[in-house]
Amino acid sequence: MHGFEETKILSCSAEAMFDVVMDIEAYPEFLPWVSDAKILSKKNTELTAELIADFAGLKKSFSTTDRFVKNECVEIKLVDGPFRFLESFWSFEQISDVSCKVHFSIEFKFKNPLLAVVATPIFTTACKTMVHAFERRACAMKS
Repeated sequence: MHGFEETKILSCSAEAMFDVVMDIEAYPEFLPWVSDAKILSKKNTELTAELIADFAGLKKSFSTTDRFVKNECVEIKLVDGPFRFLESFWSFEQISDVSCKVHFSIEFKFKNPLLAVVATPIFTTACKTMVHAFERRACAMKS
């Protein structure tokens, strides 16, 4: 199992970060490893999304169920795709009018051993840059 975890104080609101994380269909605009993303269904505090990940030219689709509490947290669990296991969690804590504490964690394992050889280093690098990519997006949105 592979994973990554980061906690960081950001110069944007918890609401801004939550909004960027929930704007799934915009992911291809600021996450280079996502070539397409769409929301398949949404109700109350849960949605199902499909992303197409580009692992060095090898495109793989996967879907997740995302449960959320507005401006507080998002829990992401695999429904289907090239992963044997994928779970991710975001939490957002407002610190001041202009800052928040964000916690991001992810664990994953690919089903196919050959895909794992190619995709694990790419996906691990993507995970390590995730908070920064979302932070840049949130700060750009408030400007």
